[in-house]
Amino acid sequence: MKTLFLSVLAGLLLVSCTNKQTTEQRKQEETNLMETSRKWSKAFSTEKYFSFIGEDGIMMAPDQPLLQGHEKIRNVLEQFQSLPGFNVTWEPQEVFVSNSGDLGYTIDKMLVNFDDTDGNTVNQFEKVVSIWKKDKNGEWKMAVDIWNADPTLTSINK
Repeated sequence: MKTLFLSVLAGLLLVSCTNKQTTEQRKQEETNLMETSRKWSKAFSTEKYFSFIGEDGIMMAPDQPLLQGHEKIRNVLEQFQSLPGFNVTWEPQEVFVSNSGDLGYTIDKMLVNFDDTDGNTVNQFEKVVSIWKKDKNGEWKMAVDIWNADPTLTSINK
C-alpha cells in the first residue's frame, strides 16, 4: 500500500512539473506570436509582408469575397495600396496559443488611412482577429485574417 501511495505521489509530482513546463512553454509561444504579429505590422515591402502569411492563408476583408492564397490576397492588397494616402498600422492587443503550441490567435486594433475624393485624410479604426499556425519549420504563419470597422475605437493602443 505504501509503495502504491508513493508511486501515485511521484506520478502527481511529475505531472505537476510537466504542466508547469508546458505552461511556461505556452507563455513563451504567446510572447513569440505577439512579437511575430508586431513584426508583420511593420513589414512594408510586399515580399516581407507575404513572408508572414501561409501559402494557403485566408483573408476576409470587408466587402470582399473570401481570399485564399498569396495571389488572390496580393491582388486585393494592391487595390487597397493604390488608394491615395493609403496606410495601415495595427497593434496586437491579446494573444492565445493552444496547449499543443502549434495554433494560436491574436486580437488586434488597426488603423487604416486613405484620402477621400476631396484629398482629406480618412482615419478608419478596425478590429481584427488573426488565426496563426506553425509551418513545417516551426514558424508562425497567418492562416486566417478577418477584420471590420469599429467606430467605437479611437486608438490602436490599449
